[in-house]
Amino acid sequence: MTRPPRPHRSRGFTFVELLIVVIVLSLLSLLGLLKYNDLRNSARAAAVAGDIRVITVGALNYQADHQDWPPEAAAGATPAGMEPFLPGFSFIKPEYTLDWDNFGGSGTDFFVGITITSDDPGLLRKLRGTLGTQYPFFSIGNSLTYIIVGTDGAS
Repeated sequence: MTRPPRPHRSRGFTFVELLIVVIVLSLLSLLGLLKYNDLRNSARAAAVAGDIRVITVGALNYQADHQDWPPEAAAGATPAGMEPFLPGFSFIKPEYTLDWDNFGGSGTDFFVGITITSDDPGLLRKLRGTLGTQYPFFSIGNSLTYIIVGTDGAS
């Protein structure tokens, strides 16, 4: 007795199966890219927080030595006289720019701060979420400013 011939079946993937695999891989890569961007902005926010701390310590050391705060400087420029307190430190970073703000006065009785400016909305969003927008931080537009309080508690 002979068997009837089996229907011929191709051994491969159908177009629909391949399309589903491509769609699933695309969605997974999109999720990975979004998570990567979030992690990158978290790392940059941590770098900004570290830069703020470095500048704050340098400014407090300057203030202790000179009984005055460093003078105003242009965005991206190290304030005059602070170079010894910030050796090798740059106020210009690839993703953001730092600005020393001296709003006038002398001694410890006036307003000084560090302004972080960036054109990257994701970084600013992460900074506002990480560092906050309440004292000693305030945010306007594409910048975030940190207010420095002197060792005697006066700003």
